This record gives sequence, C-alpha cells and structure tokens, in this order.
Amino acid sequence: MKVVTLLENESIRKDLKSAHGLSLYIEANDKKILFDLGPNNYYIKNAKKLGINLAEVDILVISHGHFDHGKGLDKFLKINAKAPVYLSKSAFDKHLKYLKGLYIPIGIKKPKDLERIHLIDLDEKISEGIKLYSNVEYVKQLIGDNSLMRELDGAYVEDTFDHEIYLVINEDENKVLFSGCSHKGIGNIIQSIEKREQANFTHVIGGFHLSHYDNEDVVQMVYLEKLGKQLLENKAQYFSCHCTGGDAFIDLKKQMQSKLDSIKTGTVTII
Repeated sequence: MKVVTLLENESIRKDLKSAHGLSLYIEANDKKILFDLGPNNYYIKNAKKLGINLAEVDILVISHGHFDHGKGLDKFLKINAKAPVYLSKSAFDKHLKYLKGLYIPIGIKKPKDLERIHLIDLDEKISEGIKLYSNVEYVKQLIGDNSLMRELDGAYVEDTFDHEIYLVINEDENKVLFSGCSHKGIGNIIQSIEKREQANFTHVIGGFHLSHYDNEDVVQMVYLEKLGKQLLENKAQYFSCHCTGGDAFIDLKKQMQSKLDSIKTGTVTII
C-alpha cells in the first residue's frame, strides 16, 4: 500500500503548497483512492508535481462535512469522470464555527450533479478489502473545540460529528484505518471499529484533533498520557497530521517514540 500526502498543514518541499487541511492519495487493492480534498485546489497542483493523475482515481472518500477536507469537490468532479464519491448523509448539513460572537460557515457545498454522490448512513463495503464505517458513538473529548457547531431544527448547537466517516483498508496482512479529524476521539474510534472488525489495526493514519492541547494544563497532560498508553497497547503504527497539533504530537512522541510518526505535504508512506 502506498499513501501520498497531497496536502497537509506543512510541506516537506518548497515547491509543494500546504494549507490547513488534508488530502491523501492511496494505492491499495488495485484501486486508486483519494481521501479528502483539502480547503482549496492545492491538492490538484501538488498531485501534478508528484506525478499523480487525478483523472485515474477510482474512489473518493470525504471524511466529514468541513471545508478543509472537502471544498475541492466541484473541481474534482470536473477533473475525474468516473470515481464514485462517498460522504456521510449529514456531510452537506450546515456546519459552523462560533467565533467572537459570529457563526461562520465551515461546511462544504453540495454539487449540482449528484449522480456519483453516495451518502453513507451505515457501515458499507465499497470494494474488495475497502470499507467505510459510520455511526461511531460520540464521546465528548477533554481536548477538543467547543466552537464547532451544527444547525439542528433551526438552532445552532454543539456538533456531535454525525457527519464523520472512516476508511478501513485490508490488504495482505495490513489493516489500516484512515480518519480525517477524529473529532469523536481517536482512541474511541479505534476501539469502536476494531470491535466491529473483530481485529486490531496494524496502522492508523490521520488527524487526531488534539490541536487545542494545553501542555501546562495538568488534567490535559494526564489525559494525553492515558491516550498514548492506549494507543501503544493497540500495537499499531501511527501516522498523525493536520489537526493533531504540534504540542500534542511532541508529548505523544516522547511516550510513543518509534510507534508515532508525522506526515506532511509530499510525504510518501509505504505500508
């Protein structure tokens, strides 16, 4: 399996554009898969420089309904004429960020042509060895972002991230979890899906949503240490990015050492 980071917050090369968001290109099980699109068209420019033809992508998965993971959808549908697009049934709902008294839209726009759009409600096998998971129970995280909102019955309420889905790829001896932002807690997500799969992951790739971590808050420090211990017990190899946050990564890395790596724009990961 090959995973190329088309877009992430940082870049390993000056000629590749980075932005706050995520887009991963995956080759596995004779399929070319795109996981998220980022907040703009940088993933397209980077793909060209990395020798990746987006017209040949077989499957697109958008992990949740925030623009930093799916704003480039219309452009992708023009470039690629064949790939089905998988999102949560709630992905196009109204999502917002409450900032300084304002509700700022952070959702993704529904395309006019819905022919290739597949809205996920339940766990679904989409190809041999490739499955999407939904309906992970929401567990409010100690380290999180309380400003993320959604519209419900005409009112704005705190988001419980029903629009988040997860990609699992089984290839050879590897079982790999891809999670865009892990708003429901990376430990909770892993535990929930492993129970359904009745097997442990060998690799976990994605954002861990710990960017609001305060390394001077004793309660949060203890929480992060417990999370690191849980992740180590899973015995997987972890690749974090995007919303994991620098301080959280540094402290987790001290604990997890070689079991935790980071990926950035331009990183090529062979599994």
